[in-house]
Amino acid sequence: MSGSDHKEFLTLPGTRLYRKNNYVLIHKKRLQIIGLIFIAIYGLLMCRLFYIQVYKSKYYSERAVRQRMVNIPISTNRGIIYDRNMIAITDREIKKVVIAYPAFVYDKKAAIDAIYKACGMQKEDVEKRMESSADTTEFICEIGQNEYLSLIESGRIRGVIAVEKRLRYADDNIAKHVVGHIGKKDKIGHMGIEKSMNSYLESSGSDSIAAVVDSGKNIIRGLGFRKVEAAEDGVSYSLKLTLDYHIQSIIETAMEENDIQGSIVVMDVKSGDILGMASKPDFDQDNVDKYISSNGNELINKSIWQFDLGSIFKTVVAAAAIEGGHVNTEKKYKCQGYIDVGKNRIRCATHKTHEEREINMKEAFALSCNSTYIQIGMETGAENILEMAAEMGLGQKLCFTIPEEMAGYLPEVQEDGIGNISIGQGKIQVTPLQVTCMMATIANNGIRNDPQLVDSLITEKGLTVKKLERSRPQIVLNPITSKLLKDMLHEVTLTGTGKEANMEELGGSCGKTSSAQTGIKEGEVVHGWFAGFVPYDKPKYAITVFIYDGKSGGGAAAPLFKEVASKILTNVKR
Repeated sequence: MSGSDHKEFLTLPGTRLYRKNNYVLIHKKRLQIIGLIFIAIYGLLMCRLFYIQVYKSKYYSERAVRQRMVNIPISTNRGIIYDRNMIAITDREIKKVVIAYPAFVYDKKAAIDAIYKACGMQKEDVEKRMESSADTTEFICEIGQNEYLSLIESGRIRGVIAVEKRLRYADDNIAKHVVGHIGKKDKIGHMGIEKSMNSYLESSGSDSIAAVVDSGKNIIRGLGFRKVEAAEDGVSYSLKLTLDYHIQSIIETAMEENDIQGSIVVMDVKSGDILGMASKPDFDQDNVDKYISSNGNELINKSIWQFDLGSIFKTVVAAAAIEGGHVNTEKKYKCQGYIDVGKNRIRCATHKTHEEREINMKEAFALSCNSTYIQIGMETGAENILEMAAEMGLGQKLCFTIPEEMAGYLPEVQEDGIGNISIGQGKIQVTPLQVTCMMATIANNGIRNDPQLVDSLITEKGLTVKKLERSRPQIVLNPITSKLLKDMLHEVTLTGTGKEANMEELGGSCGKTSSAQTGIKEGEVVHGWFAGFVPYDKPKYAITVFIYDGKSGGGAAAPLFKEVASKILTNVKR
């Protein structure tokens, strides 16, 4: 076929018709596929729309509402702190609380009048808080149900409601320094057990009251206020402490009635459990900020703060002398009313009680003779004395669950003279908790148990989740040394400087006095101490009384020791 014939064949009418039909068919199929795709997409969109508007409508409606909520917690959803008998220390009280949302209050004057009359507050205080920039503010009702509270409960004052709220803390709470406090905003522990055990106590949320508002911050009619339950996915534990609620109440009441500033610590001799720990003055756990610039030391837990000790340290000197065999316990010493150590002359404040006779170690201990104990200290050696002090628990932190605990201070041998070391003066500083541990060690036949404050983690129903680990007991003194020290401490209350702590009718008491000179106010501040244990025959409780600027251990601290020890022995069954 020639080239011209081939060209003619391609342009035949039948061929052009075939090509045109084929093109139309292909185009039609493409349109059908595109149409099916659009139908599928439309179907998916309709399914999604149905899923959102019908199946998930409640979920998205609640989310939309939550986005327009202003919340205020009505519970901490925090684990409760209990004593050893499962008596609640926190979360003990439920009160009516008025909650105001200042931005949503229409008639602020009427709201203020109703709030201060309903709660029994000063009008100026309510006005000040209502003018703050906070989204919400709350007022605790202190005067019970009344007509103004009923008016608020009726909902007739816009932007103000009244609810029942479980209070974390109350005015009559015990053990405030031990428990500590949580922050008002972050609800995180900032002090005490609340701080050290925060990770166990805290939860993921809290029950709250919410105001539902529109974009203009107007409360939506028909929605208004509602309660929002906390999510249940958070896990929190309650705590069981070693404290005994009844013992804690006894020592706090005694300090308040005697107007004492200082500390009282009570320990179980056998276990090392802290049964009571009080510090005065204390503080309002809900209003900590007002104490920041105070000069009253309200926020200081004096039970674990370090102070000058004085003559109670003679107990350490005696322990080192007897345990190491450095001194014959029957050796006689003559007190001249003073002793020269290097260039320093140290006087004996009790010289008049024994100036005409020689005395041995036991008598010198009971009468707190400085010159005799400096001679005993010289024979024993400063290094041996300070080593015994460390073994007794002085100069170190003892209880890891009290984050504010101080370590105290024991000087190096070259830092302080043997004169000061022998009578507990100079640079030596200790905490009341450390002194109590030392007395418990002697009472426990020389076996030291470090203080324990938290017993276990528990559930809301009181079931034990985990017991906290205890340190291993340490043998510090042999039983013979312990027995001699017990007798010496007992003699203090019979014939010595601690006769005001004598309680033979309840089995006898043991202890040592201190009137510790300080450098505060040019030496005018003198702390009063009495530390020991009861009863003498079968010791159960080690007790330390520390009175800030108490002037006299025998005159101020010893009578208070007797008062609290007697009440514990007669009123607390353990």
